[in-house]
Amino acid sequence: KTSFWRLLGLMGAVLLLLAACGKQGTATKSSSSAPVKITYWHRMTGTYDKSLNKLITKFNQSQKKYKVVATSQGSYNALQQKIMAAGKSKTLPTMAQSPYTNIGDYVKNKLLLPFDPEMLNGADKLSNADLKDIYPSFLSAGKYEGKYYGLPFSVSTSVLFYNKKLMSQYNISIPKTWADFAADQEKLKGTDVNAIELDQSYDVALEGMAYGAGSQLITPKLKANLNAPKTLAAVNQILDLRKSGALKTAGEDQYFSVPFANGKAVFGIGSSATVPVLIQQAPKDLDWGTAVIPTYEGKRSNPLNGNYNVLFKGASKAQQAGAWAFQKFLLKSENASQWAMDSGYVPVTKTASNST
Repeated sequence: KTSFWRLLGLMGAVLLLLAACGKQGTATKSSSSAPVKITYWHRMTGTYDKSLNKLITKFNQSQKKYKVVATSQGSYNALQQKIMAAGKSKTLPTMAQSPYTNIGDYVKNKLLLPFDPEMLNGADKLSNADLKDIYPSFLSAGKYEGKYYGLPFSVSTSVLFYNKKLMSQYNISIPKTWADFAADQEKLKGTDVNAIELDQSYDVALEGMAYGAGSQLITPKLKANLNAPKTLAAVNQILDLRKSGALKTAGEDQYFSVPFANGKAVFGIGSSATVPVLIQQAPKDLDWGTAVIPTYEGKRSNPLNGNYNVLFKGASKAQQAGAWAFQKFLLKSENASQWAMDSGYVPVTKTASNST
């Protein structure tokens, strides 16, 4: 497990709530001894929600100044819709989870505050060593217009999952390239098993393949680049695998883990956060493992996914300090590594990777 988590951290490094009845951000102290309430919206459900609440309870019990009160919104889409609606009605929480791809939109809509004052200059700021301990690509993904509007928490990367029994049964090896899946499918002809299963969409796989081949789906000038020759070549690779029956998507199951756990695919590619899902939900006799994703055009590229924590305007100075105290708590090695082990998300610091 140590090498697995260290590998995930390195892969990622290479690439790159206070819903008050009145005015948002008003003081939450009912008396001088009451802790400052930090409302926190997130999208975690099931085992992820339980693991997150375990950390929140630990933080709340570690000090008496702040109290984090979390609310799950159930999904990424529901969370984003709730945030945008709350922004209009001025009922935003103190902080929330957000994909780093949403940060720019939130800033443009004047919803966010940067963490910089507390993180870089506050009394409880990060030391230079602490700052360098966060993987640079994780830290930079939350930076917008020169300020840290998002800080990493539940960051994931894609992993290759394999079914050991099916590999042995059909004499199939761990694929080195995406083209290997086509050869694997030849050995599976006449069966109801396919070589590789993806989630409901191809987007993450396509982005990684195209980037590895030297093509970005969005240019640095924020222009769509979907018709670039190298991107189209990656699209055709996926389509050819789909037409041959080697590659399937999860469809109504949404995630590859469902057909994979049912023995319908030799391999699956999905989020590292799928690890605890399979541990808890897969049949006990499913003998599976993980490996790095295959290369495309000689390169291996893996986009980052997951959530960053963001801080909303309207939070009082005390709430801003409390939100930072909670975020700093999450960055501590013991907490970051515990979250990684419980959730399958990648450790966001180097020391957490080495201790997981």
